[in-house]
Amino acid sequence: MRSGEQCKRNRRSAIRRLIPAPLLHTVRWLRAHLTPQGRVLHWLERNHADELLQVSPMTRRDRHPELFGFARDRLAQVREPRILSYGCSTGEEAFTLASYLPSARIDAIDINPRNIAIARRARSGAQTAAVSFACAGAPPQAIELYDAIFCLSVLRHGRLEIERLASCAEVLPFARFAETIAALDQALKPGGLLFLWGCNFRFSDTPQAASYRAVAVPLKRAETGLFYGPDNALLSITSNADFVFEKLGTQSSVD
Repeated sequence: MRSGEQCKRNRRSAIRRLIPAPLLHTVRWLRAHLTPQGRVLHWLERNHADELLQVSPMTRRDRHPELFGFARDRLAQVREPRILSYGCSTGEEAFTLASYLPSARIDAIDINPRNIAIARRARSGAQTAAVSFACAGAPPQAIELYDAIFCLSVLRHGRLEIERLASCAEVLPFARFAETIAALDQALKPGGLLFLWGCNFRFSDTPQAASYRAVAVPLKRAETGLFYGPDNALLSITSNADFVFEKLGTQSSVD
């Protein structure tokens, strides 16, 4: 059974496929030039296309309670866990993590400067000192590594779902996914948890997968959607049950 969020996404995709291409092009042009968020995205696509991943800023609080609760339980013995919210949008994910893990230090980054400005204003109002926001496209290269990294609905692109392209090469190539995974791996400590919900790709296809083991999350259904392989070709599968991974090593911070 598909989640409500996935069903809504599928309905939006189906509706958009019914819109004539010239009209859809006009709508996209108007959105890119007449709305604040659209202008920022247009600027990012022109100047940071090699770093840009998910273009939609859509998010909400407590979007994945099963994942957040799982992280809380697994990190319960860590006095002050360090967490990275990668692709944090306007901050709802980071604030949710702070509510689940009040002793955590949370770094939240997003490539969209407007998203970060909104998140910082929200943090100021909530006075959440444990959360810091930064505008960046790549994970920070910190000496102190993270106990958990959340990358939720970031390594995907709405155009792939809408147009059901046979190849992702021109929109979001597998190489960019692999580069991002390699960077996230460098920021995660041995024993740390990597959350990769909502991807158009499989973690198992990356070289880093050999250094991780998949961890089951109770009550969280498999993610559904379109998936692409290392050759950028659309795969025949429509679901993926592996989306949380523990990094193998001796300096384990979780049970």
